[in-house]
Amino acid sequence: MSDDATEGEQRPLPVVVGVDVGGTNTDAVVISKVKGQGVRVLAEDKHLTTSDVTAGVRNAVLSVLRTARKVQGPITVRQVNIGTTHFVNAVVQHKHLSRVAVIRLCGPASRAVPPFFDFPPTLKRLVAGPVFFVKGGYRVDGREIETLDPEELRATAEKIRAEGVTGVVLCSIFAPTRPDHELQAARVLREAYPEISLTLSHTIGQIGLLERENAAILNECIKELCRRTISGFRRALDDLGVRSPLFLTQNDGTVISQEQALATPVFTFASGPTNSMRGAAFLCDVADAVVVDIGGTTTDAGVLRRRFPREASTDVRVAGVRTNFRMPDVRSVGLGGGSYVTKTPQGQTQVGPLSAGFNLQREALVFGTSPEANADVNSGRWLTATDVAVAAGMMELGDRSLVRDLPEADVAAALQRIRDIVEEAIDSVRVSDEPLPVILVGGGSLLLDRSRPMQGVQRFLLPDHHGVANAIGAALSQVSGSVDGVTMLEAMVDTAMMERAVSEVKAKLGSEAKQEVVDREVSAARKPFLLEARDTAIRTMEEKAKDAAVRAGADPSTLQIVEVVDVALTYLPGSATRIKVKAIGELKEPEGMDDAVAWEEPPNMSFEDADSSAPSLTKQTTSVTGHSLAAESESDAWATPMDPFVDPNSGEWVLSEWDIDCIAVGAGILGAGGGGNPHVGRVRAREAVRQGQKIRVVAPDRLLRDADLENDLLISVGFMGAPLVLYEQTTSGQETPEALRCLQDLYSIGNYADGKLLNKEGVDIKEKDGVTYIDDYNPRARSDAETASSDIADGGIGNRRVVGILCAEVGGMNSLEPLQVSATLGLPALDADGMGRAFPMLQMFLPFINGCAPYPCALADDKGRRAVILHSQNARQVEDHMRLVSMDMGSAAGLAIAPVSAGDVKKYSVMRSFSRAWKIGDTILRARRQRHNPLLALMEVEPGRILLVGKIRDVTRETSGAFNRGRVRVEGVPFECETERKEVTALTHLVLDFQNENLVVRQVGEQGEVVQTLAVVPDVISIVDAETAEPIPTEEVRYGQRVAIVIIPAPPPMTTPRALEVVGPAAFGYPEVEYRPLGYYREPTPIPPS
Repeated sequence: MSDDATEGEQRPLPVVVGVDVGGTNTDAVVISKVKGQGVRVLAEDKHLTTSDVTAGVRNAVLSVLRTARKVQGPITVRQVNIGTTHFVNAVVQHKHLSRVAVIRLCGPASRAVPPFFDFPPTLKRLVAGPVFFVKGGYRVDGREIETLDPEELRATAEKIRAEGVTGVVLCSIFAPTRPDHELQAARVLREAYPEISLTLSHTIGQIGLLERENAAILNECIKELCRRTISGFRRALDDLGVRSPLFLTQNDGTVISQEQALATPVFTFASGPTNSMRGAAFLCDVADAVVVDIGGTTTDAGVLRRRFPREASTDVRVAGVRTNFRMPDVRSVGLGGGSYVTKTPQGQTQVGPLSAGFNLQREALVFGTSPEANADVNSGRWLTATDVAVAAGMMELGDRSLVRDLPEADVAAALQRIRDIVEEAIDSVRVSDEPLPVILVGGGSLLLDRSRPMQGVQRFLLPDHHGVANAIGAALSQVSGSVDGVTMLEAMVDTAMMERAVSEVKAKLGSEAKQEVVDREVSAARKPFLLEARDTAIRTMEEKAKDAAVRAGADPSTLQIVEVVDVALTYLPGSATRIKVKAIGELKEPEGMDDAVAWEEPPNMSFEDADSSAPSLTKQTTSVTGHSLAAESESDAWATPMDPFVDPNSGEWVLSEWDIDCIAVGAGILGAGGGGNPHVGRVRAREAVRQGQKIRVVAPDRLLRDADLENDLLISVGFMGAPLVLYEQTTSGQETPEALRCLQDLYSIGNYADGKLLNKEGVDIKEKDGVTYIDDYNPRARSDAETASSDIADGGIGNRRVVGILCAEVGGMNSLEPLQVSATLGLPALDADGMGRAFPMLQMFLPFINGCAPYPCALADDKGRRAVILHSQNARQVEDHMRLVSMDMGSAAGLAIAPVSAGDVKKYSVMRSFSRAWKIGDTILRARRQRHNPLLALMEVEPGRILLVGKIRDVTRETSGAFNRGRVRVEGVPFECETERKEVTALTHLVLDFQNENLVVRQVGEQGEVVQTLAVVPDVISIVDAETAEPIPTEEVRYGQRVAIVIIPAPPPMTTPRALEVVGPAAFGYPEVEYRPLGYYREPTPIPPS
């Protein structure tokens, strides 16, 4: 503050203006923030949101500044913080969007899944510009995929210039952990094309290539709209005589400068709910609570942790686009003051999801007139939630006499439905079963009867200024910094010292010790070293997060770490661990501000009239996070439920897009927590169908009826590697076809027979640990245009006919790759698989369990390297060898398993696997669309059991070898208590152990003592979302998630004594546990006929 003020003169009070622009109203407040005096709300106001946004902001700011000066005297505006849904609305409504070019730095990787691949068609047509795959990108361990080529980038810039596109996204593989290539490429492009506007993916999203790239595209396509909007805000403030800095609020409840917002407008998409939560925390002075914001159209529920909104831990859809940038974990439901109250055909009362919104005064009954006075005024009026609340005496609004004749039973039913909707929203976001205070904010808060207790609610709080909590949250000025990366812990360990400890353990155990005992003790010896390395890595990441917050404008003296997440990663070398850290601090006070200069209203100021600031008359049809309020979500609009189509001539089941989505959901359930996310396979298969390819599934009896059982072959393919790498790197589309070509070359060029290669010209054959292998088998140059179909489908393998594709595991991501390959080769896929679910190792493939030779097999990467095993003593050796090779290939490779004869497939496979996966997925997806309980629906088609519905209370993980091992503790109630609303006398505690897949689930006492074993491998143990039944992989399980534990019986071929030796509890380190089937296996109804 300046010292120039004369003695006795009242110094202006420094204030902050907070504005929240909603779909109906623009709210504004003025607060004072003076050290030692706390924060005071000096003025508040509401104005209609206008179609140009800025006029409504101008009116609201002018109003609160006038009020604040009148109440307080001289004021000086230190800053203005604005939160707006304008940008996300533009994406949802497909308005004011720019075309975007995408340059992916990937080398040969990821090309099978190009940018815009899973965009909704309408949005894609609007924003999709030219796409380029160029050299660059990194592997998970930091190695370059290919070195960046500046000349290639300059040529690309010229092509983009020629297209007339200025907005460009740069996306490099593993950029969140190694942004170097994106930064280097940006420098080259700016030199070559000075007018270019760039979004670098690592500045927007996290690990997950498609989702991060999608988020970067959304960011770039709204930059021009953001520039115009912020310029409008700036002009409006200048017109009001406000020269202070302008900030925008972010999705995480913090603020960014207008310059930062111009670069990353996508971070402001969901600032409305977070502003409300931040404002609620301030008004009630609580750190942990549930906040329920009831507006005119929607109710948003979210959780405060340490006074900040909890962020979503999984991918978030915005306008049908999968993204993974920072978004709040908010449950939005169609309930507000304007919600229509109707009855279903069955006579049940329904409230919402559609609403009168800002047309409330023109549509609600309480704003009409008596019927005898003016019938025209009452035309087009509907019963709304506001009418019900007025009739019940819960609020004073309009003319209560107009709703006095509403039947009491109807009013009570509507109020109960409102209560049920709010209770369900609260329960869906709570992180534990401990009761929490619930803060009610928003104009519709009075719809809820707060005098009645509610399950899980400690108490209801309705603070002063609750109607403008969103604007108050916007005025609170903190900034954040986040980092997300993968650390190889073994690179930080004193390796020699750790290996000495391991050697001492092995010597102590002796050579006669069982392998599972050795593995356990070796893991225990390594653990202290890795824990110390993890702690060091976390401290390093904390410093990086703090630095990021300071760069964003935080005062270093106020920094605090508010989030640390570390997750061990599967199938990766070096004890790879993903670490995410977030730091937050107070915004550093702007320099150069003269606090002695009081705000003066410019002459002739007035509110803009209704005509010049016309509010938009389009009713709100989406939530603040871009989700549809209608019964069908936008992301599912393309997928119309349909029955399977079976070709009457061939008897083959020809897959539709709906079938693919059903199989993907079912495969996720059958993955038992492992197997990887099938999303990439799902979108690739959908695209294949759209491009006219036929994916055909045939019944085993029909395909094998005329087969030569001894000589005809079926081939199996899939991916081998780390799920996280495949999630980030996706696929070039050549890995599995190249592995198949390699097998064919072994026979046709190498004259392979009985484990030996007769033609060894130019081939380096090696032996190690009982395995005969070739590091890279490329006996001839192959044209890129040559496909596997001419070799495999027409010529077979080794003069033996290939009649179809056998899926190795129907659980997880490898369920869909065989379908994709079958379409490429023109071969049918068998309605069967080799595991009946997902398992972590190759020796668990049924033909191998039953004595079929596990060789030859081939592994290929995206650069054309083709590793081969010619011979091995057993399938476990194949698993161990190929697992190491896949790591050397970057932990992502295509695998062609040893071909299996038609006779062995008939004897040693799980039949009707795709039919089973489809039925599970179809049941769940239809139940979601019909608003039925998908868990109940699932139990109608699978004779399994849902053990519990509850919350995850603890997750512990560690990496041993290539596997993600850990334990999940879940606390909740039996499913029947949840669905039948039975009284719960005590909570049930379950513990699940996993090694990539979920292995065993036990009931434990409150002190952790084992009460009983409830289910064990090979039965499928799946953790699913309690509301949607969406399967949750073990790597994505988080504290606080509301889940159900689903058990599905294993198919009989996996429960024979011979199979249990390989896939039973003892094989996973539980020799004391006896496998007892939970329920009976019901043979799936086949879709393709026999």
